[in-house]
Amino acid sequence: NEPPVRPAGIAPTPVTRRRPVALLWAREADSLRRSMRAVILAAGDGGRLEPHTSALPKPLIPICGRPLIEFTLDALAETGVSEVVVVTGYREAQLRDGVEAIGRGRLRLTFVTNARFHSGASLSLRAARESCGEEPFLLLMADHLLSAAIVEPLIAAPRPPGVSLVAADAEPWPHDYVDEATRLRFGADGVTVAAIGKHVSPWDALDTGAFLLAPGAWSAVEDSLEDCELSVIFGELAKRDMLHAVDVSGASWYDVDTVEDLEAASRLIAAGAGR
Repeated sequence: NEPPVRPAGIAPTPVTRRRPVALLWAREADSLRRSMRAVILAAGDGGRLEPHTSALPKPLIPICGRPLIEFTLDALAETGVSEVVVVTGYREAQLRDGVEAIGRGRLRLTFVTNARFHSGASLSLRAARESCGEEPFLLLMADHLLSAAIVEPLIAAPRPPGVSLVAADAEPWPHDYVDEATRLRFGADGVTVAAIGKHVSPWDALDTGAFLLAPGAWSAVEDSLEDCELSVIFGELAKRDMLHAVDVSGASWYDVDTVEDLEAASRLIAAGAGR
């Protein structure tokens, strides 16, 4: 029962690490953090995690005694983000009760419903549109174990006007994990995302499931099919050179899609690795 090891052998091109931000940008980042809203997509039925999800929504499945979504909510609270919109669907009332219990007293929670949660994740993002206004927001996936070391760099990174960001991990991962992961390929500058998807090859880093979306990203949502996967929308941003990578290599995260992922993530957390 040793935790899975990330072996050498997959050597993507490293993400260009961003230089330390100037004092002025640091102040702007502090202001952004205080006003930042996070959207967590949590509507899916988690069918690949049955039988665990037959009586429990996927975000509440326990990992080492803690609900999966609690790791992300803790990361937001630690980073100073307190406004959280949770998009629900499957076992909505149960999920809402569970999230409220976790966030009570430290997060201001809003819930919106995606009644078509059996369809593409784009519908969950669209359900959050009214709650987001015309401000940048964090977009996070409820089935990803995330840490403050993922969220903080997204907020702190300098961002050209209108550009959205994705937290990218360029460290080696096991081949079987990469087969299931969403991959990123960068342009010549090592920052602009040229392609995103599960079948991108060659690739430079993995998408950790954490984004900071500029208000202009809604244009890409509207220009994509109503019912599609998120990678289609992010691919549209990439075509416009409006999606940049922020290097979070070494930070703790794990995408929990299957029973095997759940077991692997549990072993990693128990071992203190968290990744």
